[in-house]
Amino acid sequence: MAHGLVRSRTRVGPRSVPAALTLVAVALAGACGGTSKTASTTDTPDNQAPTASTNNVGDQAVLAAVYKGTLTSPDPAPRPAAKGKKIVIISAGQSSISSSIPVNAAKEAAEAIGWSVTVYDSQLNPSNYPQLMSQALASGADGIVLDAIDCSFVKSQLEQAKAKGIKVVPIYAYDCNDPYAGKGGTALFSGFTNYGPEANKNLGAFAQKYGFAQGQAAIAATGGKAKVIFFNDPEATVLHYTGTGFLNAIKQCAGCKVVADVEFKGLDLGPTLQQRAASALLQHPEANVVKSPFTAATLLSIAPAIQQSGRGSKLYVMGGEGFQPELDLMRTHQGVSAVMISPSDWTGWSAVDTLNSLFQGKAPAYSGLGWQLVDPSHNLASSGPWVSPIDFKAIYKKAWGVG
Repeated sequence: MAHGLVRSRTRVGPRSVPAALTLVAVALAGACGGTSKTASTTDTPDNQAPTASTNNVGDQAVLAAVYKGTLTSPDPAPRPAAKGKKIVIISAGQSSISSSIPVNAAKEAAEAIGWSVTVYDSQLNPSNYPQLMSQALASGADGIVLDAIDCSFVKSQLEQAKAKGIKVVPIYAYDCNDPYAGKGGTALFSGFTNYGPEANKNLGAFAQKYGFAQGQAAIAATGGKAKVIFFNDPEATVLHYTGTGFLNAIKQCAGCKVVADVEFKGLDLGPTLQQRAASALLQHPEANVVKSPFTAATLLSIAPAIQQSGRGSKLYVMGGEGFQPELDLMRTHQGVSAVMISPSDWTGWSAVDTLNSLFQGKAPAYSGLGWQLVDPSHNLASSGPWVSPIDFKAIYKKAWGVG
């Protein structure tokens, strides 16, 4: 439910996918607790929008919910820390803020719970995923956290992990039974963060709600006349789903349309994508909305192109995960108008909590994760990063018996 990420990707088959950035399945309005060892994605047609009444100026109920925020407390029930565990966290690329924040948070959580933890860096190169996964298996790890690395990239290694009883939990990634990422194969992850019953039932369809709410915000900001330049990396599963949700919202708006659809890969980030963004802005003077899929794309390419164009004051720009650099651009009106934040640090802690439950043969406890829409008029502090209204770290530590 928002990425989050700058990640490099290469094609492996028709739809290869390390997930992205931004967030993956997180709760929209009314998310509630529940337990599930795994989350699945059933085949949801791309033209099937999340259920919500829409009109030409945006669904006000959806907007009210996301402005308020859908974050709730993690399950506070005691679940004492498993003792003496060794885990490995494999990052899609620590040079990316979209990977380093959730990965470093997971490392902090593992240290807090009392485990030995090592971070492997894939350096934004998907060809490194299998090798690092094999290295983690050989290291004697009891558990592995995969940051934005879908099952399809390390299928053989996940089969080995399952055979050895090594628990593997993803952050921002999809299993091999996902119809987009894995073509409906066999699920191999040991478990998923528990985002509530709806997400546990259908992760892909649930992730679309995140993008759908972003689309509603763009529609409302333009009075039902959004003309969108849409950027996305369709090889990233979570971006496929969140992007589909956004496009579904635009399709339901009679006065809105996508005027340019710019696809890119992680290796395009920087000057290459900035030039493509500049060209799209030049070719479409009618555009009044720009949709960025994740923070790194915003920072490295899209916002600089908008600044260079001189059209920043005329564009509604939906950014990515909402890390502090994006918020700073929003504060100074330099190429970001709004972001939908699903806390990546909280996501890292929830992955460790999920592993702890799996080590003890229990279903993952409800994470409380959700999202919140932030713009200059709502939820934006005068400086610094966005701060969670819930002290999730203290709740997890108390539940683990270490705080």
